[in-house]
Amino acid sequence: MENAIELIGVGKSYNLYDKPQDRIKEIFSLTRKNYHREYKALDNISFSVKKGETLGIIGRNGAGKSTLLKLITGVITPTTGEIHTDGEISALLELGTGFNPEYTGYENIFLNGSMRGFSDEEMQGKLKEIIDFADIGEYMGQPVKTYSSGMFARLAFAVMISFKPEILIVDEALSVGDVFFQQKCNTFMKDEMKGVTKLLVTHDMNSIANMADRVILIERGKIIKEGKPLEVIEDYLKLLHTTIYKGEDSAAEELEKAEVENQDTSLNIGSSEDGWVKSPKESIGGAQDILIDSQRVLINKEVVDVVKPGDRVRIELLIDPKKDADNIIIGYTFKDKYGNSIFAQSTLGENIMIEGVKNGERQYARIEFDWPEVKEGDYFLTLGIGEGYDQMVHTVQCWVHNIIHLQAISLKPMHGIINHNIDKFEIKRIKNE
Repeated sequence: MENAIELIGVGKSYNLYDKPQDRIKEIFSLTRKNYHREYKALDNISFSVKKGETLGIIGRNGAGKSTLLKLITGVITPTTGEIHTDGEISALLELGTGFNPEYTGYENIFLNGSMRGFSDEEMQGKLKEIIDFADIGEYMGQPVKTYSSGMFARLAFAVMISFKPEILIVDEALSVGDVFFQQKCNTFMKDEMKGVTKLLVTHDMNSIANMADRVILIERGKIIKEGKPLEVIEDYLKLLHTTIYKGEDSAAEELEKAEVENQDTSLNIGSSEDGWVKSPKESIGGAQDILIDSQRVLINKEVVDVVKPGDRVRIELLIDPKKDADNIIIGYTFKDKYGNSIFAQSTLGENIMIEGVKNGERQYARIEFDWPEVKEGDYFLTLGIGEGYDQMVHTVQCWVHNIIHLQAISLKPMHGIINHNIDKFEIKRIKNE
């Protein structure tokens, strides 16, 4: 069998009752009257995963991702369709599954091994490997009910990979661990489990972008997009954005329209439906004689909040002058979640001179640049307008702090906050005299 996993027309439905007694009424109804309404958690799902392939599964909360993984692992059975798997499966679906809270970490290792058909002698041979990877020290001898969720995740993942599975399934469980352990797990899965088929469900788009060979997007129990990681991630974030501004009912339809139209969204200046964000009073600072009324950020001409190195970024703002000014400066700063300024620039810094503004005459401005190669994570945009001719000596008219949030994805390992290019390199042998 070439495929490790294959689903054909799979559906999962549940009967929902308004009142508990309606279930009893339906069972004993002489007229076979239905008192339930059918809820389709999954509807006509079909896809296959090749052996050794890593498939990312993304979607909003309640889309059906966890139900799908439970069907594949056999925890629940499908209402319709067929599921075929070829290989030993290890799954980390929910923290605590397969663990006795009264047992110690050591005892739970052997408990899990016995449930998987391993003898105590075999698990003894795996013990050091599990302890070293989990790295929770003396807590191994404590009941797991005393563990934090992060410690639980460490032990559960270490036990799971010790079984050397052919198919590995992980559903958000690692998100509760600390960032260093998440990185350790991702590195292990990528480097040490290359021949293992992997299914990953996570809201961490950076992990999906770096690890998945292919991604499917699920919405309301149906697959609405399948393809390359970055393409599907972009559509997922468009879906989230459309849901926020236009409501849940039209989200999937609007996503399809966006794919067909693929047009510049610079119309409807100032409209929240097109991603414009009004400057809240509590975020504004400065003399405020010249205000930033609203702003938005476009990535490759789209209103999304994920960005990767090389993407074209356009910052647009509406300026509302309350006075005449001869010369203004427009600048921006991107900060990390700790408030550190990561990179910044201004029109004056680029020797761009802006003509004066008039009281009451609103202005539209935009700045464009390519997103630099910065470390993955969350970045927040602060915009500013100054009045003057000098970088160091000018009047700050308006600051809008942390107004827009972007999630940056890095496509290769980062060993610092930002990567820079090596312009020249030379190596040569030194002759011994």
